[in-house]
Amino acid sequence: MREKQLSDANLDSFLDRLRGMGEVYAPIRDPAGDVVLAEATPGKSIVLEYSNFPQSAKPFFLPQTQTLLGFRDGRAEDPSLPDRETFLFGVRPCDARALLALDKVFLDGDLNDPYYARLRAKTAVIALACARPMVSCFCTSVGGGPADPAGADLLAVRLEADLLLTAQTPRGEELLSSAADLFTDATPAAVKETAEQIHAAEEQIAPVQVSGSAQRLRDAYSSPLWETASQKCLGCGTCSFLCPTCHCFDMADEVRSGAGRRIRTWDCCAYPLFTLHASGHNPRPTPKERWRQRIMHKFRYAVENFDLLFCVGCGRCIRYCPVSMDLRTVLKEV
Repeated sequence: MREKQLSDANLDSFLDRLRGMGEVYAPIRDPAGDVVLAEATPGKSIVLEYSNFPQSAKPFFLPQTQTLLGFRDGRAEDPSLPDRETFLFGVRPCDARALLALDKVFLDGDLNDPYYARLRAKTAVIALACARPMVSCFCTSVGGGPADPAGADLLAVRLEADLLLTAQTPRGEELLSSAADLFTDATPAAVKETAEQIHAAEEQIAPVQVSGSAQRLRDAYSSPLWETASQKCLGCGTCSFLCPTCHCFDMADEVRSGAGRRIRTWDCCAYPLFTLHASGHNPRPTPKERWRQRIMHKFRYAVENFDLLFCVGCGRCIRYCPVSMDLRTVLKEV
């Protein structure tokens, strides 16, 4: 399908069409002043000029706490799974691309995760290209870009008074067809403006050397640099909980009066208890081993296991680390 233009005047109408099919989440300014991906109920103002959300779209597919089953009087009860469609409007391309990594873990293996699969199947992603990347962004170094369409059903680019949208999947084609009266064919001027905007955004992103990282990290496994690189780490888990590709979880049973539920909750390799054995032995006893594991997982083990970097260059772990740790520095040293 050719590129389509949606005027600002028709944006609310398009969102109304989506609301008629399910729940719509879009960039909304919260009371603290941050732009977050929140439910866009009628009357809420959509923000189209923003950097990126503090939290990625990951919780829509892998909730921070998720009920896997309930049980009562010795009998298991399946949890209710969503029936309505969900539409995520305004997800940045790096966060849409992160879904490819999560798909590798939860969909592409021998064991298909039914909870993730259901949420993935019921959620449409409309990505919005970046015009002004932040200084912590490095998506172009890890295979993405400010207008990378990977993982999105529709890719939108913000123009002066329009959005230029291109379908990337059959679902994206359906979304455009369902509101065809609101769109016009993109003009050559709009297509040219889009290309210029994308190129200008790419030029703002400083490169990070990640090519061949798997082999270099394999050679550097016993390097003393890990001791130095990890000295500031607090083990707080901020980097992991904000990362759009981190997916480690713990499982626990909550029981009261013969009834309860089994839940899975996000976990983090930076936590001292993450690898603690029942025997009391811990193979990663200090921040050195835990920080090394984080880098190795994203830039070596994921490449070896899935042929994919598990980093999309969103820069959240850099921006929000309370002690300003920067994995780009570590990769440069390696």
